Amino acid sequence: MKLNFLIIGILAIGLYSCGENDEIVEHVNSELMDSSSEQETEFEVIIEAIDTDESLREGKSLFYTRDDGATEEVTVFVNDSNVTVKIYHEYTLPNGPSLSSNTYHFNDGVMIASKELFEEGTVENGHFVERKTYYDTNEKPIVTKRRVAPYEDNLDYEQFSIVDKQALSYKKPLEILNQTGQFETTFQGFIEEKPYLYMIVGENKPGGYYSSLVVQLMTPLIKKLQNNQEEMMGTQLSVDYETLNGAQGYVYQILMSVSKK
Repeated sequence: MKLNFLIIGILAIGLYSCGENDEIVEHVNSELMDSSSEQETEFEVIIEAIDTDESLREGKSLFYTRDDGATEEVTVFVNDSNVTVKIYHEYTLPNGPSLSSNTYHFNDGVMIASKELFEEGTVENGHFVERKTYYDTNEKPIVTKRRVAPYEDNLDYEQFSIVDKQALSYKKPLEILNQTGQFETTFQGFIEEKPYLYMIVGENKPGGYYSSLVVQLMTPLIKKLQNNQEEMMGTQLSVDYETLNGAQGYVYQILMSVSKK
């Protein structure tokens, strides 16, 4: 794709009480919130500046799926110096009912905050959780807080509570962006749905993640892959692609070029 996913500046990567102690814990929680509030405010100013910066360049990973219904997609935002300032990771769990997300914010190449949105509990008593963590210059968690609501739209009306520190790794989003690990792009065959021919790439194992791209040009390599599918299965490929918005919100991944690794 057009955006180079060499991520510059980023390295691969309780409180307890019962009974009469509840008031003590609430007081301690209050003190923790107060002591970290100034630093959190500084982080939130940086985060707000990133989120409202219209000059940032944006690039999308391939959209990956699995036969069990799991999906993965990442959007990366870089500044004029090609340094990553934000990573947005959307995913669904196997047979999961809702879309979850992780957002990472960076300052000078160092992660300063992460935010998780996910559903917790059963269908009958499930709820939505927003969990935020702020990090020091070594990307170690300073404080983690969370809030819960029966519906995602109601989260903004709930108050955060301090919970045990919990770091969120961005190793997986980087693998998705860079097409490595379980998100590698090996040849997995073709599917024809007229008028389109899709090339399938993904992890070279049963049940792995895969992605489909619309073939535009019948290059010599495409023809070779098509004529020798069984023999070429698992061939490591480098793909260049663009996304195109279609009807009814459908997004096409257009294969611009392909080569062997």
